Amino acid sequence: MNKSPDNNDIVILELDRPRELKLSHKVLKRFCAATGSRLSDIDNTVDDYDNMTMLIYYMLLADDPDLTPEKLDDLLDDVPIGIVLKKGAEAIKKGFGEPEKAESQDNAEDPLAAK
Repeated sequence: MNKSPDNNDIVILELDRPRELKLSHKVLKRFCAATGSRLSDIDNTVDDYDNMTMLIYYMLLADDPDLTPEKLDDLLDDVPIGIVLKKGAEAIKKGFGEPEKAESQDNAEDPLAAK
């Protein structure tokens, strides 16, 4: 489910074509299983460039099941490393959402909290 343009959780990474980076449940689950990472350590895990590109791989795999890690390496060779890191971090941030908004949405309109 894509969000409206003003609340979009997809990041575009320009490779051979515009590619969508979206951190979803499935992507996060596969990444954590592949790396043995705990969710609480995700920030430290993606500080390692290999892990960041692996996370990007899993995000891109959702849209392109034929993508291989080797092909991704070839595609990423044509993009400045700073852009790869920036787009990966942006996708992570959007995937987790903004904590303040999520918290206020959880408590808003809660009929049990009002009693």
